[in-house]
Amino acid sequence: MNHPASTTELAFAAPVYTSPQEAFVAAAALPLVIYGYPLIETLRTCHLQTSVDAPTRYGRAPMNTLSASARQWTHEDRDIVTPANDLLYFCGWLNLADGPVTLRVPALPDASRYYVVELLDAHTNNFANLGQRNVPLAGKDVEIVGPGWRASSPDAVVAPTSLVWVLGRVLVAGAEDLASAYAFEQGFQVVQSAGPARPASVTQWQDTGDAAVDFFQNLFRALRDFPPAPEEQGVLTLLRKVGLRIEDEPDVASMRASVVAGLRSAYAQGMALIEAHTRSQGQKAWGYSLKLGIYADDWLLRACTAMKGLGALRADEAVYAMADFDAGGERLHGSRRYALRFAADMLPPAEAFWSVSLYGEDRYFTANEAGRYAVGDRTPGLRREADGALVIPISHERPAADANWLPAPDGRFYLILRLYHPTAGFMAGQYKIPAVERIG
Repeated sequence: MNHPASTTELAFAAPVYTSPQEAFVAAAALPLVIYGYPLIETLRTCHLQTSVDAPTRYGRAPMNTLSASARQWTHEDRDIVTPANDLLYFCGWLNLADGPVTLRVPALPDASRYYVVELLDAHTNNFANLGQRNVPLAGKDVEIVGPGWRASSPDAVVAPTSLVWVLGRVLVAGAEDLASAYAFEQGFQVVQSAGPARPASVTQWQDTGDAAVDFFQNLFRALRDFPPAPEEQGVLTLLRKVGLRIEDEPDVASMRASVVAGLRSAYAQGMALIEAHTRSQGQKAWGYSLKLGIYADDWLLRACTAMKGLGALRADEAVYAMADFDAGGERLHGSRRYALRFAADMLPPAEAFWSVSLYGEDRYFTANEAGRYAVGDRTPGLRREADGALVIPISHERPAADANWLPAPDGRFYLILRLYHPTAGFMAGQYKIPAVERIG
């Protein structure tokens, strides 16, 4: 788990300070926690995935190299929160500080196969996507250019930061399709780069077990590599009043006790605030935003997405609807039985594909006897009701009729309905996702 557990009650508990300076530091640093959390999650993931000498088959590889997953991710895969189970992932981290990188997109043998190569900057903004919509079936070499460098081709992709996360997705139609999907996935390659060096904030990543101190030490290093935009510099202004200047390379652990205490308080408040806002504040059955991936100055939405859906695609490519509550406004829990019913003419409106995935409180898939983590339009053997409706039972205990069963843990969980290439009608608000009904 990459952040401390908290509760809504704790999120709004009044902090207690022992000095005016501690209170001031906490107030000054709280916005920085919300602003910086996605950047820290990016660097944490980059450090984890690039700390290998050669590509693996589960998403890890040296810098400027891709790693292709040979199977769909399950409860055993924990590098990235809330993965999908419908896809093969390939991952790679590009360091553009020393020059552009060329990414090869292979020819697509099956024109009906969905794929997308998501490009994210260091702050988790999905600044570009490559897929059937903008890459010819014959494939293409795509130049990716970072700040301070000039592109050599007119259709190069310009990245906002020198660190870029390449997160590829290839749809798997079923077990019999796995080999073909993997063969296509392996065709994606970095064919030209300046070298495998990692940013300083990645190589110097700190993990001492002191969550608050590590957070700020890593963040202060990160902000030297990836400074806030001019219009965002105000997030650091108040901290300068207590002598905390990023350019001075501060050592958090050695600061005055009152400053460290204030930073600890800001971290605790920030994490609790973000966690509380990952759930619907009105206890709605489903919630989603069409702003994911392109956050502008909505730092809280960006932080919530990094906590509960790191690497989210922007809405023109995919929509992620999340359910933490049932139709009665109660938190979803595996000790109860539920049903999610889609009428025959009201199936999720996606032009590519859709699925409903289930996650435990730790934001990962949960182990279950059926080995099933999602139900969607390609799930084999789904049973329809007499009226054509699709009903998905959700419970910890296996139901008598289990063809459509989505297994839940014996505890709290949440659902994500993914719509890849959502229809224009959905984007215009013409579809209402049915609530999860409690049936026992």
